[in-house]
Amino acid sequence: MRKMLLVALGVGALAVPAAAVAHPGHGHAKGHGKAHANKGHQNHPVAYVFKGTYNGDGSVHVLHGNGHVRKAGLVGQDVQFDLTATHLTVADTSGDGTVDASDVVVGDHVVVLAKLPRQDPGTGSYAAKHLVDQTNPPLEESDSTDTGSGDDTGDTGDTGDTGDTGDTGETPTV
Repeated sequence: MRKMLLVALGVGALAVPAAAVAHPGHGHAKGHGKAHANKGHQNHPVAYVFKGTYNGDGSVHVLHGNGHVRKAGLVGQDVQFDLTATHLTVADTSGDGTVDASDVVVGDHVVVLAKLPRQDPGTGSYAAKHLVDQTNPPLEESDSTDTGSGDDTGDTGDTGDTGDTGDTGETPTV
């Protein structure tokens, strides 16, 4: 009986190292994790969000920004943007029927999105992806499903449920 126990322990002791060698690289950074080890040190493009006042000719005086803008030290600076291929969200202030960079007026509060390198955005004119004019937002299209009756209470009949989940801004009376 003792001999059989020793043989079983011996076989078990030999099986454990063989199982550990069977799948090398699975576990805590012994193979697969090394390819992703320097992922955080790449200088890939990230979104820089600039908030400020439009100075004209693509220049924005930056008053606020996301973490990338703040870390780059661009808050409080005048930053130049190339607006030629920029998606613009602005009202047609010039009245010419098209929305372009001329519709952004000097002094307007704007938000500009640019994709720039994460660690060092560089200097010079940045290519803006999107510009939103918060002073002159575009006119919203009327809802084609609106019946125009003017009754927006949402009355559903005899259930007493108005169906309105939005906040009206009024203080409830008790």
